[in-house]
Amino acid sequence: MADLKSADDSLTRAAETDYGAAGYSLAPEVPEAAGIVAFLSSTLRKGSWVLPRRFRALAVLGNVEIDLRDAVIGVGVSTIEAVAVLGNLEITVPPHLAIECDGDSLFGSFTVRYEERVNTAAASGDRTVRITGTAYSGAVTVTVKGPDEGMLTRLRKMNLKRTLAAGEYSE
Repeated sequence: MADLKSADDSLTRAAETDYGAAGYSLAPEVPEAAGIVAFLSSTLRKGSWVLPRRFRALAVLGNVEIDLRDAVIGVGVSTIEAVAVLGNLEITVPPHLAIECDGDSLFGSFTVRYEERVNTAAASGDRTVRITGTAYSGAVTVTVKGPDEGMLTRLRKMNLKRTLAAGEYSE
């Protein structure tokens, strides 16, 4: 059998690769910094995306919408710097995230709203989003809200209508 073995035994040697935990990360890599700008336009960041550690959003005579409900947010503190100049900047945050807001306004508004019956005690302390910035004759609005309640309400109404139409509903 020795004569069948090739001179280069790289195929028969054990692989020297490291299959440790560092080779397979459980969470996606969180970028250090990124940003978006809307100048006389509208920009939307929604769905599944990764929030960097430092994110800058600028709306100049435009509209920026940032939805963090499906975003991947790294453990620790992530900072969003929001600046609106004669524009509108809307940030939607899920209730399980802890938020810290510190913003100023000049002839504008920098507000934090809690929609419907959001439980702020549900926020865990492992992920925190710090929102800072300024609104110059514009608006920065941070809204803490769960999943789209409008869609859930519509589905319940459709289900109730089907039940009533079938004659199965009784009190």
